Amino acid sequence: MSLLKDSSRILGVMQNESSGSPPFTEASFCKKLCMAGQKHGVLVLIFCPLWVNRKTKTVRSYTYRLKQGWKEMITPIPQLVFDRLSFVDKEHFRKVQGAVSYLKRIQTKWLGIGLSGKWDVYRMLQGEELLKKIMPETVLYQGNPHLADFINRHHGSVFLKPHGGSKGRSVLHVTRVYKAAHGSLPSEGITIMVIEGRDWHNEPFVREFQQPKDCLAWIGRFIGNRKFVMQPFLTLHTRDDKPYDVRVLMQKNESGRWTMTGMAARIGQPGAVTSNLHGGGHAVSLAPFLAEQFSTEESDRLIQELEAYSAIIPTAIEQQHGRLVECGIDFGIDQHARIWLLEVNSKPGRTVFTQTGDHEAAKQAVEKPILYAKSIMVRHLRRVCP
Repeated sequence: MSLLKDSSRILGVMQNESSGSPPFTEASFCKKLCMAGQKHGVLVLIFCPLWVNRKTKTVRSYTYRLKQGWKEMITPIPQLVFDRLSFVDKEHFRKVQGAVSYLKRIQTKWLGIGLSGKWDVYRMLQGEELLKKIMPETVLYQGNPHLADFINRHHGSVFLKPHGGSKGRSVLHVTRVYKAAHGSLPSEGITIMVIEGRDWHNEPFVREFQQPKDCLAWIGRFIGNRKFVMQPFLTLHTRDDKPYDVRVLMQKNESGRWTMTGMAARIGQPGAVTSNLHGGGHAVSLAPFLAEQFSTEESDRLIQELEAYSAIIPTAIEQQHGRLVECGIDFGIDQHARIWLLEVNSKPGRTVFTQTGDHEAAKQAVEKPILYAKSIMVRHLRRVCP
């Protein structure tokens, strides 16, 4: 029997529609998923939710085959779906929401349930005793007076990021800066407000304001109706003043158990506010990088602690959120070698391993979701998946 006729061996990968060829996002990753599926006896079909035909319960989908390239097909709606959708804005979310809701109503199974945003993740984890020491104070932005008080309480330097954002878009570092007037005595300087950030298109910008009220008003307009979180600004820079963080990829294996696929350091551009790869950063192997920043002994300790924290986080989230299949965990390490939890992403990229040359991690990063999906298929898509 062909895999297409055996619906229990089909994994649908749900992607955003794009204008390219093939007409969906993450084409390179999807190609690798298709190849891994062939290796393990799983047919991987790539589709976008708006391609679903509700009358015929079919969908336009694509699969990749060696020597043949991408092949377009009309297929039954997959029973098991790996959700890789990312929403650019509310309008995009509303556009596809109806189709996604329909898929859920017809009892399509989700390989994992996507996290909704940073504030929800913070609330899920804030009660976890073992994580309290690595979680920076995090509050929802509630208007200008609230932000002004937060800036005053945190020595004039705070960080704002969108609840539902990704890839470093729309982040803001707000700083109160003393600026000496040209040719005057130090006591005759002025205090200004400086915003360094990235806009919705991930382009960097810097703005200066002579008056705090003008700065706060600009931030209010920038945020608009979106939900933002605020945190104290953490000094997470290399010795040569480049921003960096640590990405850990946690994934379920074929037994449904959480495993660490790999970790890497991501280093941003000098003067940048984030280290995201989409914002111009690059990835390097973690152990030698940390040894260079601290010492070999300190590097070993930090990696052990990162592994321990990473083992706790996915399970702690699942207990309140529901099933996940993988998560990218971002940590910061300050100049005192203290670890901070920055973010948890349920739809992580895996480019870091290609950049660091960790070929085994890059391979596992693709194969583990396929093997986990196959384990669910073997159990005939039972309602409860570990």
